[in-house]
Amino acid sequence: MPQASIAVCREAAAGSIEVGELIDQRPMSATQRLVVVLCAAAMIVDGYDIMVMALAVPSVAKAWRLEASSFGLALSAVVIGISVGSGFLGPLGDRFGRRTMLIIGMALAGGSTAATALAASPTQFVIWRLITGTALGVCIPSIAALTSEYAPLAHRSLAMGFMNSGPPIGAFSAGFIAPPVLAAFGWRGAFLIGGIGPLLIAVLALALPESLKFLLVRQASNARIARALRRVAPDVDPARLHARTPEATQQRSPLTLLKEPYTARTLLLWGLVWLNLFNLYVLVSWLPTILQQAGWSSDAALRGSVLIQAGGVLGGLTMARFLDRGATKPTMITGFALLTICLALFKVVPSGAGWAVLLLLIGVGVSGSQLSLNTLSAAYYPPAIKATGVGWTLLVGGIGSIVAPLVGGALIQAQVTPVSIVALLSLPAALCVVGVALLRPQWQAH
Repeated sequence: MPQASIAVCREAAAGSIEVGELIDQRPMSATQRLVVVLCAAAMIVDGYDIMVMALAVPSVAKAWRLEASSFGLALSAVVIGISVGSGFLGPLGDRFGRRTMLIIGMALAGGSTAATALAASPTQFVIWRLITGTALGVCIPSIAALTSEYAPLAHRSLAMGFMNSGPPIGAFSAGFIAPPVLAAFGWRGAFLIGGIGPLLIAVLALALPESLKFLLVRQASNARIARALRRVAPDVDPARLHARTPEATQQRSPLTLLKEPYTARTLLLWGLVWLNLFNLYVLVSWLPTILQQAGWSSDAALRGSVLIQAGGVLGGLTMARFLDRGATKPTMITGFALLTICLALFKVVPSGAGWAVLLLLIGVGVSGSQLSLNTLSAAYYPPAIKATGVGWTLLVGGIGSIVAPLVGGALIQAQVTPVSIVALLSLPAALCVVGVALLRPQWQAH
């Protein structure tokens, strides 16, 4: 008897089928792969959107005859919007659906990015960037939840790592896409083109199914369950499919994240994300300046900054493979330990090729570990509060992202040497090593 027929017979004998077990026990279908790819594409757009503003500022400042410093708040606005949107609006994915919020968020992000081309003052830039960031924040938790709920356990960390590699890939690609666009069409053209990606993803996402876990938890009699199931497991009777009852009755209030059994995992996760995003955004915001102060040319400093993004993609995908094999703590401890050592080595390694190697390894540690933390933020909570958990993790981490440029600027104004600024970041990284050591493997199973 063929293996597929044997599997069907076994399922029939077993009676009711839990949706999570169904997803975990089968190979990924074409539909599930499409979900992962489109969600990753949405995150690539996110990374591009954050980076394009920084690349456009010199052109805008020159066109309007303003100092580049006039756009400081505009540069931070998208991060503020993402933090607020993910924390306060991201949980709507637990109420209205992951696919629904993905489409709404991408459509709004595309429209507001394109509308940024109409800005006539730094204040208008701030408004449009806030709207763009909020739109991205609305859909990022649902993107993470949708990917997590359609990826089987054996490949979940790799799928989440691929999805979470989107922002550094987008930021890295922006460094190659934006300059010729700025030269050919000016800064307004860069934002018009930047709006196309999110709008295209919003249209393509119409072809995605809603999360089966979400539908069973929220709307067990919804006709969409049968349609989605046909695309994932056409041989299974929808009437036999169910979700775990405790998940179906879970409250979606953010306060639930701080109640048992989630208290310890939430506080540790929030602390780790805050510290790591603080490190990441100090580097992203000030590394070009730090490298130039250390004697690097402007072009070399920009290339050096990109090394962190490249290292992040490499580190995230590599670490995801080990997370899939159950080695979560050893993998993340190794990543944060590598980060701590490389940051501290800036004190002793001479500037030049040695720094380039350190920057690549720092990217592996800081961005790669952040991708792993993003994966945990989706794995630590059941479907009924998954988008809420991801959203509030992004909100707390966003505070670190907002504080980081201010602290970095204060250190530069205090005339702390570039080498010392980078080396000081080894202290938060070392705290992350301790935090990961306190994580419990069983949290990912409940």
